[in-house]
Amino acid sequence: MAEITAQLQSLVDDPREAQDIEVKQWLDLAGKGDQATLAKAAIALANHGGGFILLGFKELADGAFEPHLPHPESLVTYSQDAIARIVATYAEPPFQVYVTHVFRNADGTKYPVVQVPGSHRTPIIAKKGSPDQKTLIPGRVYIRRPTPESAEPGSAIEWRDLLDRCIRAGRDELLDAIRGVLDGRGEATAPPKPTSMEVLQAWTEAGVDRWRALAPEPRDNAPVDPPGKYIVAYQIEGELPERSLNELLDILRVVPGYTGWRPWWVPTRDGIRPYLFDGLIECYHGYDGSRTSNPAHADFWRASTRGQMLIIRGLDEDSYSDRAVPGTVFDVVLPVWRVGECLAHAAKLASRLVDGARSVTFSLTYTGLQGRELVHMERRRFVHEGRVARQDRFSTSLTVPSDQIADQLPELVHGLLRPLYALFDFFELPKSLVDDELMRMRSGRYN
Repeated sequence: MAEITAQLQSLVDDPREAQDIEVKQWLDLAGKGDQATLAKAAIALANHGGGFILLGFKELADGAFEPHLPHPESLVTYSQDAIARIVATYAEPPFQVYVTHVFRNADGTKYPVVQVPGSHRTPIIAKKGSPDQKTLIPGRVYIRRPTPESAEPGSAIEWRDLLDRCIRAGRDELLDAIRGVLDGRGEATAPPKPTSMEVLQAWTEAGVDRWRALAPEPRDNAPVDPPGKYIVAYQIEGELPERSLNELLDILRVVPGYTGWRPWWVPTRDGIRPYLFDGLIECYHGYDGSRTSNPAHADFWRASTRGQMLIIRGLDEDSYSDRAVPGTVFDVVLPVWRVGECLAHAAKLASRLVDGARSVTFSLTYTGLQGRELVHMERRRFVHEGRVARQDRFSTSLTVPSDQIADQLPELVHGLLRPLYALFDFFELPKSLVDDELMRMRSGRYN
């Protein structure tokens, strides 16, 4: 594990192309053309024996690589699920790829690296072509050439090398199976079980992909996303009693909150009330255009009978243009209330779904931070002017027993948010502020 981590870090810090490494600029993976480009690279590397696809860099005249700008605001379109679906769509037989987002030391931003396995027993072919029917052609085989490039085998030697690799892979797999039986290990070794955080990350990325799919059509160069947002996801660990989606919705209706617009609120009005989508409860308040005009009330949330919850909400600071220009300020108090109420929701839902305590895995992401100044819009608290964030995105997570959340809420919120506030010129979030604001929240004192 340490070896592959070091290899991925080296790729991002010092990009280079080789027969087992292909470097690409940022691709529009919502478009069929760029999907086919990525799939061709994956197919060629799979037939080569495995390798890596590094995304987000462009080649210079001297053969070196530099970051391809602008860097996307979010890498959700480069998630494990999204890229795996693309490869499965275009490759036959389909194969699994592994996506890692790696921080580059030079600029402190993340870049996707796609790990492509080798050792396939049959050549991988393209089962679907690109729109131009030139980049990727159905029924064709692609390999990596020494130049390096991804192309069809052009000689008998290249075909022989490909077939030899497939034969060796089949032989090695057969020998491993025989050794496993002789060693008493059975036919195969089970793949490692994903961690709770990996499961929650996949749930979150799928939810963000769905939220993006609901984006309004762009008009007159108007943005389709709010200037900033926060994403909260949590899951209650372990097996849960079996319930229908109707039963879960009834439970969500009675989970109490502390504010007038509480997270995972269940409305009843046509146009914004929950509905079923893909086996989940889903609720979206942004159909009327409020996604950008009033982002703090354009919630998107999802709920699963497996105890998984997700909410995406724009920042309150961007919903009151009479107080501040959207995208320019970050309130010193509001995150304490928002995160505190989401954590409390997790504890209350867990108590209604299971008997006894369960671990809750919780994640928090803020985006659109860069250039914002730390303020207090209600002016109850003094904040020195000029504290501005230079980083655009912040993520954190924790795992905590559900029965400890209520008693430890101030400590949990302070621990989650302290690194976030430090982005604003090293602002030190006072524990006393968190204690006082959560007390106000619990007592319903909004002002």
